[in-house]
Amino acid sequence: MDTQKSTMTYYDIASGPPVFHPCAPNPWKARYALNFSKTSYRTTWVPLPDVAATRTKLGVPAVRKHADGTDFLTLPILHDPSSPTSSSSTTQQQQQHQEKGTLVGDSFDIALHLHNKPSSPDDGGEGGAHPPLFPPNSLALHRAFNAHLDALFSESGGVQLVMSYIPFDPATAEATKAKMARRVGVSRWEDLEVPPGSEQRKSMLAAFEAALGSGLAAWFVRRDEGPFLEGREPMYADMIIGGWLQFMRNCLPEWEEMRGWHGGLWGRLHDALEEWAQVL
Repeated sequence: MDTQKSTMTYYDIASGPPVFHPCAPNPWKARYALNFSKTSYRTTWVPLPDVAATRTKLGVPAVRKHADGTDFLTLPILHDPSSPTSSSSTTQQQQQHQEKGTLVGDSFDIALHLHNKPSSPDDGGEGGAHPPLFPPNSLALHRAFNAHLDALFSESGGVQLVMSYIPFDPATAEATKAKMARRVGVSRWEDLEVPPGSEQRKSMLAAFEAALGSGLAAWFVRRDEGPFLEGREPMYADMIIGGWLQFMRNCLPEWEEMRGWHGGLWGRLHDALEEWAQVL
């Protein structure tokens, strides 16, 4: 097989510099899946101000909406040159920007695409190098779990606690902050800050910890067997959590404190997923 032709391209949001690195939770979810499935891929880093234009240029429709109902044109996107795109779903832009292959523009769908590839070592069969991303008959549960986690971290204060610490590119930071402030309905980016050490922040951290306890930590019923939801064996649900933990690690000043919440559960899971955290 021609390695170059089979290497996938993974479009991710560039955080930094001087060294670009992944930060956002959804791209991390799919990156874990890429590494777990031993996929040959390379990362194309897209500056945050260019993300919408890149998705539009590739012809990948939005799968999410902003609060005002407009398309949320974001990343990740995976281009798999070895998988043909059906003619019924291929847009004119896709035909112009790829000779053949498939473009997948959602983190969950990327994981499912990798899981279903016949040539992938992630085939769930006997003798495989690792368990499947999705155990049998678990796709619907995984979709529901993904939605639950996104809501849990977003609505329990987790996102608000990290907003002021997202590592923007200094060259475009001011424009990006102004645009994001408008999206969330505040006049200034600084209005989103919850000052470190403030009573408000302490209260929000306590509420966030409690929400994770009742909404997620209680689901780890095999802690004595291993760090994952099902104990010893990882699955994509663990990577969904891992994507959010990476976001916290990169942006939450109290990350070391969070690692120790609920008996050190989040630190153990984050560390266990490091095996599949390579940035290629």
